[in-house]
Amino acid sequence: MPPVRRCDPQIDEVYVAAEPLLLPHGALLVRVPVQGPTWALALPQVPEGAQVTVTLGHPGLLPVDTGPVRARGYRIIGMASDSRPIGEVVDLLVEPGLRDAAPQWWRQLQAQAERIFDLELGPVRRVLHAELSLHAASLAAQR
Repeated sequence: MPPVRRCDPQIDEVYVAAEPLLLPHGALLVRVPVQGPTWALALPQVPEGAQVTVTLGHPGLLPVDTGPVRARGYRIIGMASDSRPIGEVVDLLVEPGLRDAAPQWWRQLQAQAERIFDLELGPVRRVLHAELSLHAASLAAQR
């Protein structure tokens, strides 16, 4: 598979997922409005040992140093295309096991969310296909 265009070497390289998208059953895509490249500091710390994949709404949200982002449990895997930026937001893929294991973290994240997309719905998967492909490819690479 050809690699997705990398905008910055600090973003983990992922590959385009083949259809159908293989996402964890019950996963939700949480869209959070953010400001600038220090956005991760405003999000609740992911519980120890867990990791949440993140796509950025546009290139200006990429931190100069991704170390603090990773230290908080968030892993940047890509961004919306230059031809279709989605604004000052980050999209987080949250699996049901993490929601169940860390209800306080989940409530804090929900309070900051602009939208929460149910990925079991076909129209959502079609509209967010580009972003979901990045998340699916990253998860597949970890297996």
